[in-house]
Amino acid sequence: MSPDGELCDFGALRFGHRGEFQRDAAQSVCDAVREAGVRDLFVLVHGAHNDRGMSDAVDESFIGMLNRAAPRGGERAGVVSAHWPSMCFRDEGPARAGPEGSAPEESRSDGMRMLSSDLSRVFPDRSGTVSEILKILHDRPTVEMAFDSLGSLLRRFAEIPSEDPLSAYATDMGDEVLPQDDPMMLFEETRTMCREFAGALSDMRRALKADGGQAARQHRSGPGAAEVSEEGTLGETHSAGPRPVHPVSDRVKRVGTVDGVHAGVGTDRRDTDYAELWDGAFELFRQVVRFALRRRAGLVGRQGLGLCLPFFARNSGVRLHLVGHGLGGRLAGFALGGLEESEAEPVLLDSLTLLQGEMSHFAFADSLPQQVAGHGALWGLQRMVKGPVVCTFSHLDSHLGVMYPLSTQMIGDSAHLSSTARKWGALGFDGAQGVGGLVSPVDLQDVTAQSELPASHVNVDVSTAIRSDRIPMGGHHLMFDPLMGRLLWLAARRR
Repeated sequence: MSPDGELCDFGALRFGHRGEFQRDAAQSVCDAVREAGVRDLFVLVHGAHNDRGMSDAVDESFIGMLNRAAPRGGERAGVVSAHWPSMCFRDEGPARAGPEGSAPEESRSDGMRMLSSDLSRVFPDRSGTVSEILKILHDRPTVEMAFDSLGSLLRRFAEIPSEDPLSAYATDMGDEVLPQDDPMMLFEETRTMCREFAGALSDMRRALKADGGQAARQHRSGPGAAEVSEEGTLGETHSAGPRPVHPVSDRVKRVGTVDGVHAGVGTDRRDTDYAELWDGAFELFRQVVRFALRRRAGLVGRQGLGLCLPFFARNSGVRLHLVGHGLGGRLAGFALGGLEESEAEPVLLDSLTLLQGEMSHFAFADSLPQQVAGHGALWGLQRMVKGPVVCTFSHLDSHLGVMYPLSTQMIGDSAHLSSTARKWGALGFDGAQGVGGLVSPVDLQDVTAQSELPASHVNVDVSTAIRSDRIPMGGHHLMFDPLMGRLLWLAARRR
């Protein structure tokens, strides 16, 4: 702590599109950490970097949460943030969300102008394509050919050469044997995918209207928990965590080949009008942007942050605690691979906490239960963390519970015993899956009432700490509950 009892704030380290960072700047922060006598250093990673103001606001929220939860009389601690070329759409922005996730209303034109500016900063080489996409989404023409034009533009926005290093980070499934690594939403007929996402939005609204979100809020893990789904495949029962019995959308319960015909993708009992289709088109674009950002997060984590972290551990005696939220969770996870490849002596993190990680729940899996071979892309990398690995999940995170699996599924999936949610589910929705030795999930309120975490690798159900029914993100961005701060300190102090 600083002399006034608060964490020492060491500012931010900045990473480029390919993970570039200034070694002199990293060394300067390292020297400042050493001079301050910091024993515990939190490294924060999130994805809200539309501009400097938003980055700083979210950083301050995390730091404030840690300060309020800090144990009294503890050793001196500090925090440094990792900033990278990322963004969130303004209608979901965590820095602007109030206690109930409310955000100011904006006209469509104003919103599109802000979105154009944000995207141009984060994807400067795609600015022309972005302008064309946003013009179509703003005009919402009532002609069929407009959807084909949109699909071509979305593919142009997302495409990269096969030899581009980014292509290695398109999936969280290691040894996945597929003809391509891009998701189905880029290759299926665009109008079909617009209808699919429009239907998912409608499903969410219906679910909220039916129960006011109470069913999800009442979910708890552990003793006395609500019944959980047995959905899955042979061999999963020893390592699989809970899935909600009644998902918000039945679309993620589909079983069988994903091809737009047999699986019923984009089909509804009634015709979808143009207004709904364009709502779905906007959501499709959001998910394409997040796919591009997830891909970038993997590269920046491995080639940037993972190679930068050794600066702080070298000859300093500092304990490193890596904390990643959302897209930053994927970046933090892939940073373990960079640590492994670092030329420095092996640097072990003292804790890793993934808050609503936007990555596959099989990322750390020893094997993929729906296949006879393969494993998660981060398989075995838990060994780079000598302390706890904590993964939070929430059934109120509708972004990760519905939109993530719909946007990551791939054409040609023939996992006939697994549903879309099972194979393509997110770590931040139902926890890490397929990891040997994983204990039963624990509830946030229960675990933070204890003096230490129950295990070195644990899934923590944080549904009871989230109170937002916003569509389509749910509680994804609302991570600043006091109990979350307590959880971070429990992870940092577990030996």
